[in-house]
Amino acid sequence: AKPRVQMPDYTDAAALNAVEAQLSNYPPLVFAGEARRLKAHLADAGRGNAFLLQGGDCAESFEQFSADGIRDTFKVMLQMAMVLTYGAKVPVIKLGRMA
Repeated sequence: AKPRVQMPDYTDAAALNAVEAQLSNYPPLVFAGEARRLKAHLADAGRGNAFLLQGGDCAESFEQFSADGIRDTFKVMLQMAMVLTYGAKVPVIKLGRMA
């Protein structure tokens, strides 16, 4: 296993364990099939057969996080993808980073 990097030190192990236990009961955010498709699409981009558009706010605080913010970011990315698809004449892979 690789060492952890950019990870905070949690001083309350009991609270951390409780949160991890709660999160482990939720469904996954990304499914295996989606990850496999993304990997194939990224390979296309690596070969020059597609364009990767990556955007989002991965470092915002929880106070800044909102459904409206996600919607607005997604809307801008879709608009950018339309322009890129027209200009580059290749598929655009849209990858959002949302914390």
